Amino acid sequence: MLNYCRYTLIFWALVACSTLCLADPSPECIVTEFSQLSDAIDNCLEIVVRNVTVPGGTTAEFKLKDGASLTFEGTTTFEHYDWPEWNLSLMRFEGNNITVEGASGHVLDGQGALYWDGIGDKGPPKPFFITIAVTNSILRNINLLNCPHHCTIINGSDGVTLTGWNIDCSHGDGNGGHNTDGFDVVHGNNVVIEDSTVVNQDDCVAVNQGFNMSFSGLRCSGSHGISLSVGFSKTSYIDNTVKNVTYSNCTLTHSSNAIHIKTHNDGGPGEITDVTYQDISFTDITSYGINIEQDYANGGPTGELVGNVPITNLQFYNIKGTVSSKAMPVYIYCADDACIGWNWSDIVISGGNQDSSCNYVPEGYTC
Repeated sequence: MLNYCRYTLIFWALVACSTLCLADPSPECIVTEFSQLSDAIDNCLEIVVRNVTVPGGTTAEFKLKDGASLTFEGTTTFEHYDWPEWNLSLMRFEGNNITVEGASGHVLDGQGALYWDGIGDKGPPKPFFITIAVTNSILRNINLLNCPHHCTIINGSDGVTLTGWNIDCSHGDGNGGHNTDGFDVVHGNNVVIEDSTVVNQDDCVAVNQGFNMSFSGLRCSGSHGISLSVGFSKTSYIDNTVKNVTYSNCTLTHSSNAIHIKTHNDGGPGEITDVTYQDISFTDITSYGINIEQDYANGGPTGELVGNVPITNLQFYNIKGTVSSKAMPVYIYCADDACIGWNWSDIVISGGNQDSSCNYVPEGYTC
């Protein structure tokens, strides 16, 4: 009888402790100083980062435990620093089955105005804002302000969803903002980016490599378009391959291009195949409504066509918009036998004083 009472008391004490711990989580999980971050990542499955300043020259590394969650509250500020080299980031996320989200009213402030010089990647090194290398994870409701350079790099992710993002680099308009890509998929498989807003001075989305991707419900302003940019690598076929990608229900305004597909003539070989753009609308496009070119290198067209990255099975459905007076509705510049099996329908682009130019005409479209 005594043993029974003792075990009963121990049981209820454990229940009380469990209830207390759930109601009052360990303070190490609430990060208010950057110095607390490492311990929280090592010891907690639920982390809140609240009004933290990240020291200049430091990458905030979030190598989270399997199944962990991370929430940003308030303003996270990244101090300015003269970074010594390229390809470094202000933040990096790694993990499996993790959830990263922003609380209402939060901001991640990259202080891009302290870096912008009007020449972007042709000037001194500038950090990427965020690099994502995760599996089976979701990052949602994230507010980025003033990216120093590229905003979001997906590199080495398989099974990742980004939803409800707001990327605001509008302060860069007329103030030197340059190469502020919204989302770049450098290497990624099974990627979903949806229901997000990008205001910037470069590609809204650019895909370099990967398989099985969906981009939907994007609202882009000031960008260079919803893009594919393929053929950087000079050695690996797989690094220059994009397959099974869909852009749908996206809107663009005040952009140089609406849709931009470019293959780099100084790299490859590779391929772009099974890509669909559907239900895309745009207004106030200043250069091209649709711009597809196989002569790209070093940031622009060269006039030298190379078929190192052929484009096959390119489907366009319900693409509608207006371009400004000096713009061209459609520009297609393909290397010999490098554009195959394109099918387009319901393409309606108005405006522009220049006629469309196509050296390859897709099935279902009259250029």
